[in-house]
Amino acid sequence: MGLQLPAGTAPLRSGVKASSVRLSGLPQALALLLGDVLSALLANALASFLLAATGHPALRLEPPLVWLGLWLLWRAYQGLYPGYGRSPQTELRLHIVGTVQVAVAQLAAAFAVHRFTPSVAGVVTRWTLILILALLVRYAVRALLVHMGQYGRPISVIGAGQTAALTITYLRTHVAYGLNPVVAYDDNPALHGTTLHGVPVAGPIELALTHPTTEQALISIPSARAETQKRLVNSVYAVFPITWVIPDLFGVPNQALQPHNIGSVASLEIRNNLRSVRAGVMKRGIDLLGAVLGGLLISPVLLMIALAIRLDSPGPVVYRARRLGRDGRPFDCFKFRSMHRDAEEKLKHVLDSDPALKAEFEATHKLRNDPRVTRVGAFLRKTSLDELPQLGNVLLGTMSLVGPRPIVQAEVEKYGNIYAVYKQVRPGMTGYWQANGRSDTSYDERVAMDNFYITNWTPWLDMVVLIQTVRVVLMGKGAY
Repeated sequence: MGLQLPAGTAPLRSGVKASSVRLSGLPQALALLLGDVLSALLANALASFLLAATGHPALRLEPPLVWLGLWLLWRAYQGLYPGYGRSPQTELRLHIVGTVQVAVAQLAAAFAVHRFTPSVAGVVTRWTLILILALLVRYAVRALLVHMGQYGRPISVIGAGQTAALTITYLRTHVAYGLNPVVAYDDNPALHGTTLHGVPVAGPIELALTHPTTEQALISIPSARAETQKRLVNSVYAVFPITWVIPDLFGVPNQALQPHNIGSVASLEIRNNLRSVRAGVMKRGIDLLGAVLGGLLISPVLLMIALAIRLDSPGPVVYRARRLGRDGRPFDCFKFRSMHRDAEEKLKHVLDSDPALKAEFEATHKLRNDPRVTRVGAFLRKTSLDELPQLGNVLLGTMSLVGPRPIVQAEVEKYGNIYAVYKQVRPGMTGYWQANGRSDTSYDERVAMDNFYITNWTPWLDMVVLIQTVRVVLMGKGAY
């Protein structure tokens, strides 16, 4: 690709007015801000009701208004209004950490002046409810804005190669990210007038610099030489108020990158969170807490499922599937039985008589219409309830709430070099691939997702996966 960049920096033309650039996200920001205000008021009302019901003094609205105002200002400073371009785990981290910080500040101020209005219980109850409600309302408001086609900032993509295609596909699939590609530019004349996953390639890169049509640009030419890349970034940066750059760092753990500068030299810190003792203790603590509380809460459901399995077909309620765990050690993975006792004979007969089904099974190790599955088992698989006994594995330490998919010995060869990475963590009840496609993804895509999860793991990513898993399970998407 021959990049023909102007020697100087081009001025912002009349194609984009400065005032419209600054205000383009204002309606969305106000909608999310209003959602936070309503969440806080609802949390205050619910906290007052709960405290009154337990014999504590009711909450007054006036004193907390100052702290709620500080909370809103802090969220604005964090960039959550509207929060375009934030990854789900970054957004979740900012929400939780920021809310806890303001709550702790209120408690510290109350201790300092020896005056609690309301009580400690009132402060903790209110902020706990805000922590939960504000996140749910934010998701709901954003989903409504997305549904109405009113969420996101239009961006210009500089470059129309393979990397740009991957980026455009992701952004158009994950609309909540808030970056909406509307036009692309490339110096390859053969691409002019074509479309890249629905995005038109308008012309050469110089056209983007002389006649910009958006306030934000994303440079997606990681293969360009360093000198060319520098001139390109500086030229685009001079024209667009906000510029994103995709560097040539494919395969590097991108969730663990921290930008720094050493004098005038830009540098990136790469943290291996798997080597962090603190993060590991936090993950194990979340596993134990989730398994214990979750098991107690759903114990009636577990009993009803066990009864249904017993009445539907002969055989044990729970079966043990041999899987590979951390450090390659085999373990028994617990599941509710969803198959007939003669499952393997049924499978062999079907695969021997139908080459298409045999090819499907060899590709994914699953069948969409599996003859081995019982009536109750089909429902359990559709809702993923067959995996609930794995809470026992979490308690035993052989599995985690979130992790890569448990695999059998025969699958090690398909993982190839990635298996060395896979062995570093415990397999999970749910994981990145289950929350991003489940059985609709190919086997190679699952392996790639497992690799991404392990190399980019953080506790925040686990929390995002758990939230996404609930949504996917409720929708029944991709499970069979």
